[in-house]
Amino acid sequence: MQRFALPERLPYVTVLSKGVAVGDDLAWDLAARHTVENVAAANGQQLFGFARRLGLPDEEAEEVVQEALLRLWRTLGHGTVIEAPAAWAFRTTYRLAMDRHRVGRRWQAFLDRHVGQRDAPYAPADELVAVWAEVDRLPPRQRAVLYLRYRADLSFEAIGTVLGIEPGSARSNATRGVATLRDRLREED
Repeated sequence: MQRFALPERLPYVTVLSKGVAVGDDLAWDLAARHTVENVAAANGQQLFGFARRLGLPDEEAEEVVQEALLRLWRTLGHGTVIEAPAAWAFRTTYRLAMDRHRVGRRWQAFLDRHVGQRDAPYAPADELVAVWAEVDRLPPRQRAVLYLRYRADLSFEAIGTVLGIEPGSARSNATRGVATLRDRLREED
């Protein structure tokens, strides 16, 4: 559990082993704001990058991250104790991104029926970008695990929490994803 030094900032708030105990709604709101600010400062770029790696364009990725942080603030503000706010934000970002993809697939199916096919994506030349482009071609679960592991630097336990899977499953998805990447990149050379 991530702990914040709330008593110095809010003398009427006491930190418990399971979360924050407060005396009134204002204290909950201030504690929630403090927690969300810390998550945004420590993990904002990783959340944005995670949303991008899940296939969202910049603007949608920003919206998804903002929505995830807003939901974190609302949930905390209602008095819910969240053990790992950063992991909660990653899981919410993942779910919101998947919701966007579902809507996007339906919209694209509609457009394909009425407008036609869209253009092929651009193939990047830079090696690092090329590797992450290959990651983008992996199945969604492997892609998410690899991003959370190697870009957000989360442990397999935290990845399991974010994606709602067992840590062993996260580890095996990472192993399969890396093996697939090696094979694909070897073929390109």
